[in-house]
Amino acid sequence: MQKGYWEDGHKLEFDGIVVGTAKTERGLVVRFETTYFYPESGGQLADGGTVAGTTILDALQDEVGPYVLLPQGFSVDIGQHLLCIVDAERRGRHTQLHSAQHILSRLLDDRRIPTLSFHMTEEEASIEIRASAVSDGILLEVEDAVERVIWRCLPVETLFVDAGDIASYDVRKVPELAGGPLRLVRIGDVDTNPCGGTHVASTGEIGGFAIVRTDKVRGNIRLYFVAGGTATAHRRHCEAVLQDIEHRLTCGIGDISASITKLQQRDHDAAKQVKGLLAMAVDELADHALNEIVSYGVAVIVLDDVPGELARMVVAKLTSAPGPLCVLVYPSGGTDGQFVCSVPAGSEALLATFGARIRETFGARSGGAGRVVQGSVDARVTADQLKSLLAAE
Repeated sequence: MQKGYWEDGHKLEFDGIVVGTAKTERGLVVRFETTYFYPESGGQLADGGTVAGTTILDALQDEVGPYVLLPQGFSVDIGQHLLCIVDAERRGRHTQLHSAQHILSRLLDDRRIPTLSFHMTEEEASIEIRASAVSDGILLEVEDAVERVIWRCLPVETLFVDAGDIASYDVRKVPELAGGPLRLVRIGDVDTNPCGGTHVASTGEIGGFAIVRTDKVRGNIRLYFVAGGTATAHRRHCEAVLQDIEHRLTCGIGDISASITKLQQRDHDAAKQVKGLLAMAVDELADHALNEIVSYGVAVIVLDDVPGELARMVVAKLTSAPGPLCVLVYPSGGTDGQFVCSVPAGSEALLATFGARIRETFGARSGGAGRVVQGSVDARVTADQLKSLLAAE
């Protein structure tokens, strides 16, 4: 079985001669004498496409070689010739990302920042680099340098060289050689590197390029980037998000930052005001609850449309109350409630009984120990119902 995509990565339609088949749980494995379907490997995603008009499920490889997976029920004979068509749009995205990765890795390597791994999705690609941090300035420099290489429209060639000749090529990373010719991908005078993937014919085919974000992994940095078709999709997505923000803020793109700053200040001021009002409300509710306990031996408060933390604050203010206290809050006014209940010292058994009763009756979730229990409930509970649950045996 020949890897046709190694010799000609731009052939997207071919006559597939079947040399092997096998039924599996996932589908029918079909192997061709020569295949141009690239199987997922080396960080590059698998090709899509059709065989005899049927969409392939996957393109893979094993110790025998590359193969495609076709749906259950597909029938094929050894020696049969089948028209095979590679999904050009999907292949194009993959080659653009892969070729851009070679350029990016070379330019980083020139700055003594080696690439450790390469990964691709349908939306973007990423590389892990050996660095604990990379400044925004360096990222901008590298991004600009990658685009300058793309604009030069350099030829991208595939070379097959003997293992003994590898030293004469300026490769970034020399692989462990297992005999036989080594496949190199050479991008003009910029980069030469061993690779089994597919690539563009000219760097100009990559089109746009952008580093979109970074994160940390295993003490190193992972750079995420887009190129070509994925860069266009990323730009359109960002434009749609910005247009939505403009619409919501009723401002132009140039005023978004100022509008957000105003909203942040407004939110800060509102939070400060709510905090003050909440403290006043807690004082009033605590006084009311204490009078209820003194008069009736127990106090129960049920409130709607107030912060959930209010229940905890009221109970915390009455830790020395002479009787049971329970505050239940429905922050959104619906059925999702949060409660905090307490009892005087020596009445811990009553609180344990209350916890069991509210779980059995209303399916509440609660926890706590000693004199305080708190939890949540997904049903409306009235003040009278809470009082009955707090009543002594």
